[in-house]
Amino acid sequence: MREEGIEPQTLGLGANEAIDLDGLSWEPWDSSTSPAGLEPDLLVLDTYERDDWARLAATPHGRLVAFADALPDPAGADVVIALDDGAEGPARVLSGLRFACLRRDFWDLAPRQVEEPPETVLVTTGGGDPGGLGERIAVRLGERFAAIRIELVRGPGFDGEPPPGVTAIERPRSLLEPLRRAGVVVCAGGQTMLEAAAAGTPAVVVEAAPNQRRQIAALAVSGAVLPVSEDEVPSTVERLLGSPELRADLSRRAHEAVDGRGARRIARELAALERR
Repeated sequence: MREEGIEPQTLGLGANEAIDLDGLSWEPWDSSTSPAGLEPDLLVLDTYERDDWARLAATPHGRLVAFADALPDPAGADVVIALDDGAEGPARVLSGLRFACLRRDFWDLAPRQVEEPPETVLVTTGGGDPGGLGERIAVRLGERFAAIRIELVRGPGFDGEPPPGVTAIERPRSLLEPLRRAGVVVCAGGQTMLEAAAAGTPAVVVEAAPNQRRQIAALAVSGAVLPVSEDEVPSTVERLLGSPELRADLSRRAHEAVDGRGARRIARELAALERR
């Protein structure tokens, strides 16, 4: 938005302190109060918390922009951003994987050369580990593949010590390098899945929350990821590790599906909307 001449005000819903990311400072906002002086021409909401949605949507603002997996129902927004093509509601819907929002690290990456033999499997479930999913998967893979390095990304929502025999990556600023060195990634169906696609890393995807279902399907329909249940992860990873042809096919399809420049496209669409 800054590159389009529009200065954003960024609020970290539920944050305890300011968070600086990629040149933006996300100021903490207590959802029980209304942000002082907030009367934006565009209000872009990305939250799963119903109370946050209701309070912010009730503040004075111009057009409301929402992500399709947000609560309670993005159909009430003026613009909806959806990674699948089935979103309905307002007059304007920005749909498809071309609008997948990734950090600049992942813009226009070169196609990946699949390595043989793979040496590392990366496991990541996002900033937290819902129900211990990531650690369970990492432990099972470590037990099954003694000669493969198992790396587990541990975000701010992880507690305790990492499992023995698993290499922990603690709160990385970016997952680009871990994804590029991994022969296979096992991930949930959120942001990391999109980053893995842009990086061309063959991905085995486990649904960690219902809101991920449509996003996983949007990639799976083109053969860009392999969606599986938790119990199917070890056998699917084994199949991938043993098949450079399958890994190369997944890598190519994923890289073609997500080029990472979705945030730039959305910013241009929203800026053009405001200038009319």
